[in-house]
Amino acid sequence: MQDETVGKFQSTLETELRSYSDVLNSSLGTQVSPVSTKEIADVVKEVVQTEDRTKNVILFGVKENDSVELEETVKEVFCKVGERPHVEFCQRLGTKISDRPRPVKVRLTNRDAAVRLRKSGKKLRDSPSTRSVFVAPDLTPEERQERKKLVELMQ
Repeated sequence: MQDETVGKFQSTLETELRSYSDVLNSSLGTQVSPVSTKEIADVVKEVVQTEDRTKNVILFGVKENDSVELEETVKEVFCKVGERPHVEFCQRLGTKISDRPRPVKVRLTNRDAAVRLRKSGKKLRDSPSTRSVFVAPDLTPEERQERKKLVELMQ
């Protein structure tokens, strides 16, 4: 399904870029270097990945408990902020290191639910059981690197 979507985006983007290139060529009277298919595919892939990530949130500080299903734990955290979104799936990220809880990636059914959860995440500090839980957006590696640089500049 994602490959089909990428193909459609790529085809539409190629058509639009060709027409844009034609307009530039006719108005400038010079040849504009064409955009390669690989460049288009890279841009389309990045757009699709970013769009997919908008439905995700990352939870930090959720305690690991083998006796309770992860999805149930995540739903309890969401109830603390007054939200009951439909969770498509959730999983722990990374490898277990000592007693430190791993982040949890949660995919929701729509982007609006993810935005609401991120906005209401501050309410988690009101409850003693979720005081150490933080809700963050799912960022691409490039976005994480950029954010890290900005945080270092601010310090």
